[in-house]
Amino acid sequence: HSHHHHQHHQTDEMNSMSSMGSQSNKDRSKTTSSETVTRLFQKSLRDLITGIRSHKDNQKDFMNKSLQDIRAEVVSSDIRTKSIAIEKATYLHSLGFNMNWASFHVVELMSTANVKYKRVGYLAACQSFGDDTDVVLLIPNLLKKDLASPNPAEAALAISCLANIVTPELSQTLVADVYSLLNNHKPDLRRRACLCLYKCFLRYPEALRPSFARLTECLEDDDQTVVQAAVTVLSELAMHNPKTYLPLAPKFYKLLTTSSSNWMTIKLVKVFGALTPLEPRLSKKLVGPLSEILETTSAKSLLYECIRTVVQGMTSQEKIVRQAVDKLKDMLEDTDPNIKFLALHALTFLLDSHPRIVAEHKGNIFGCLDHEDSNIQYCALKIVRGLVTKKTLMDTTAHLMGAMGRADAKFRDELVWSVIHICMSDRYALVTDFVWYLSVLADLIRVPSSSHGKLVGDQIIDVCLRVEVIRESAVGIMAPILIDPTLLEMTSVNKTVPDALKAIAWVVGEYAHYLTDHGELMHALTQQQVTQLPGPVQSIYIHSALKIYSSAVSAHLQATRGSDASVLVPETEDLADIRDIIGGKRLIPFMVSLNLEVRERSCQLKTILDAVQDAEDEEAGSGMALIEELANVFAEEIQPVSTKAQRKLTAPEDLNVNAPLSTEWDHLLESSDSESDDEYSGRKGKKGKKKSKGPKNVTDLFTVKKSKEQIAKEEKEARKMLANHKKKMGNYYLAPEAETGSSGRKSKKDSKAAAALTATDSAAMQAMQAHMAAHSLGGPVSRPSIKGEDDSSDEDEDFEEEAAMKTGGYQPTNAASKLHSNLVAYDPLKPSEGRGEGEMPTVEAYPRFDPYERDDTFNPFSVGDGKKKKKKKK
Repeated sequence: HSHHHHQHHQTDEMNSMSSMGSQSNKDRSKTTSSETVTRLFQKSLRDLITGIRSHKDNQKDFMNKSLQDIRAEVVSSDIRTKSIAIEKATYLHSLGFNMNWASFHVVELMSTANVKYKRVGYLAACQSFGDDTDVVLLIPNLLKKDLASPNPAEAALAISCLANIVTPELSQTLVADVYSLLNNHKPDLRRRACLCLYKCFLRYPEALRPSFARLTECLEDDDQTVVQAAVTVLSELAMHNPKTYLPLAPKFYKLLTTSSSNWMTIKLVKVFGALTPLEPRLSKKLVGPLSEILETTSAKSLLYECIRTVVQGMTSQEKIVRQAVDKLKDMLEDTDPNIKFLALHALTFLLDSHPRIVAEHKGNIFGCLDHEDSNIQYCALKIVRGLVTKKTLMDTTAHLMGAMGRADAKFRDELVWSVIHICMSDRYALVTDFVWYLSVLADLIRVPSSSHGKLVGDQIIDVCLRVEVIRESAVGIMAPILIDPTLLEMTSVNKTVPDALKAIAWVVGEYAHYLTDHGELMHALTQQQVTQLPGPVQSIYIHSALKIYSSAVSAHLQATRGSDASVLVPETEDLADIRDIIGGKRLIPFMVSLNLEVRERSCQLKTILDAVQDAEDEEAGSGMALIEELANVFAEEIQPVSTKAQRKLTAPEDLNVNAPLSTEWDHLLESSDSESDDEYSGRKGKKGKKKSKGPKNVTDLFTVKKSKEQIAKEEKEARKMLANHKKKMGNYYLAPEAETGSSGRKSKKDSKAAAALTATDSAAMQAMQAHMAAHSLGGPVSRPSIKGEDDSSDEDEDFEEEAAMKTGGYQPTNAASKLHSNLVAYDPLKPSEGRGEGEMPTVEAYPRFDPYERDDTFNPFSVGDGKKKKKKKK
C-alpha cells in the first residue's frame, strides 16, 4: 500500500515539477550570455514528453538529441537550468536511458537550500542511486542535516530518499537520526520514520534490538496512521520470523478487535496466520473475531486472508473451518478466475486435515479441470490427487481420462502423470484390481502426443513382475497393442509410444506361455515397419520373437509326449510355419541394421533357426529338443529388485574403502604449491625441497587448512591495498573526525558484529529455504521420483527439493527473504546482555550531530526500558 502511495507521490512530483520549466522566474543572477541563451531556449519536461510523442517514427534519434542537450544543460551554473535538465534525465531514466553519468549533479541539487530544487534532486536520487553508485559516499551528512531540518517537507524528502537507496553503510550511519524522528510532534514524520526504519533494519540488522521497544510503543500512538505504519513494520518482521514475535500477540489481538481499517486488519490477520501454527491456544482465541469478519466483511481481500489464516493454522477448530469452506464455495463458483484460483489454493491446505470437508465440493473441483486458465486446472488437479481413496479411485481415473480428451498437450501430460502416480503411490496402496490398472495403462499408451511412454512402460513391467496372478490377463491385454500397425507410425502423435512398446514386447515375450496365437504375434514382431523403431526397441522385439517361438515349441512338446522327457517329438506343420515366418526374408532388414545390438540378435536368431532346420533334416525331433533346452533357459523367473537392495547389504569386515589404491602414484597428485612458483628456479632447489618434504599423502591435499600466519599475511596485503586506494582517492572518502574518541571501541564491535553475522549464515540459509518452500506451493508440483519397492526415501526427496529451490527462477539482488534471513539472529525481545552484538553502537559511533539534543542525557540508542519519551522543545 505504502509502495503505491509512494509511486503516486513521485508522479505528482514530476507533474508539479514540469510546470516549473514554464514559470518565468526573473532571476537577477549575472550569468554569461551563453547560459542565458541556454536558459531561454531550454525545453521543459512537458516539451520533452510532447516531443517524444510527436516523434513516433524516429524516437531514438530524438531521445539521443535530447540527452545531448541535457548533458550540456546539466553543467550550467544556473540552478534552474540544472534542475530542469535533471528532471528530464529522470524521466528518460524511467524509459530506460541510464542517468548514472549525472549522479554528481544530482547530489549538487540535493544540497541546494531551495526545497523546490531539492525535491528534483531527491526524486532523481530515489530513481537512479543503487548499491553501486559511488557518490552515495558523499551524501550521509547531507541526509543527516535534512533529517534534522525544522522544515518537515525537507525531513520527509530525506526519509523517503533514504528508504529507497539505503545501503548497509548509510543505514549504520543514519539509523539513529531516523529513530529520533519517532519522537517528532508531527504524526506524518513519525509514520515515515517508522516505515523507513524497516528498510534500515534489513540492511543493518544490529539496529533492530535497541529500537524495538520504541517501535512497539508506536502501536499505541494517538495517530491512526502511525499505528498502521507500526503494524506494517512489525507484521513484515513477524511474517519472516514468527517465533520471535509471539509475545506481541496480545497487542496484535487488541488491535484486531478494534481496527477500523481493512488494510490494517488484513496485515494483522496475516500475522496471526504465521503465529497460529506455533501457538495452538491462539487459534481458540481467534475464532470469535475471525468468524465475525468472515460473516460481516464485504471486502474479498480481507475475506480471503481470514480464510487462509483459518486453513493454514486453525485446522483444529472444526466450526470455523466449516464456516471458511462455506465461504470458499461461493468463491469457487465466482466467474473471476483469480478468485476461483485463490479458493482452490486455500482448499489444498485442508487436504491432510479435513479431506471429507473438501470432498463435499468435488463436483466444483472436477469442473475446474476443464477451465481455460491453466493455473486453475493444475491447482484443481492437485486437490483431486489428494482426495483419491480406494473407493473413489476408479471414478476419479475415469474423470481424469475424460478430461484428457478436452485438454491441451501440456495439461494432458500432467493428467497422464497424475493417473499413474495416484495408482503407483505407496506401492500401489489404492489399487485393488490390477487387471483394471493394466487396462488403464493400455489406454494411456494411446493418448496422443503423450511424453510419458517410458513411465507407462515401466509400470507395465513393474506390475507384471510383482503381481503373478495377472500375467495371463496382461498378455491378453497387451498382445493386441503389438499387433496394431497405427502405433508403429513415426509421427508426433506417437512420439513416446516406442518406449511403451519396448516394455510390452518384453512382457509378451517373457510370459509367452500364456499366448494362444503364436503365429500372429511373430508376424507383428518382425513386420517391415518395426525397422522404423529406435534400435533398443527393435532388439527387444527380436529377442521376444525367439522367446515366443521357443515357448510355442515347449508347449507343443509337453502336450504331445506327456511326462516322458526322452521321447523325441518331430516338428509339426504349425511349428514349421512359425519358423518359416521369421526364417524367411523377414529377418534380412534387421540383419543389416546399423544398430549393433539389433544386428547381433537377428543374426543369432537366424543361426538358431538354421540349426533347428539342419537338426530336423538329420533326425526328426532333435531340432525340437534343441529349442526345448533354450526354452528351459528362458523359463527361469525374473524377480523384482528394490532400488534400496544394495543399501541393505552389510559390507564385509575386511573391506577398507578409505585405503588408497596405491601409494606409487601420490607424486602425480602432489599440489603445485609445494613446488616453487618460479618455473626457472634452479633444479637443485626443487629437488632439495622435495626431498625434505617426503611424499605427500594424497588425502592431505583435500583437507589443507590455511595457517594463522597465511591468513594474517593475506589480511595485511588487503589492508595495504585499501590504504593505497585511500591515498589515491582520498577526497572521496568521508572525513574521519566522526570517530574520535570511540574509534577503538567501534572497530572491536564491528568485528564482533561481523562474527555474529557469519555465525547466522547457515541458519539464515535454512530460514530462507523454508520460506521459499512455503511459497512454492502454488506452482506446478515438483516431481519426486517414487520408487516401486522402497520405503519412501526422505533424504532423496529433501535433496531434490533443495536442488529445485536453488535453481528457482529469478533471484533479485536484494531479495526480501535473503535480507530477512540476516534479521533472524537478532531476537529483539531477548535481554541484550552477554551476547556478542548486545552492546550497540551508541550515538557516539555516529557523527556527533544530533538535532534534538538539548539535554545531553538522552541517547536514542541506549538500551533502556524504552519508556522515556522525549519531548521536543520548541
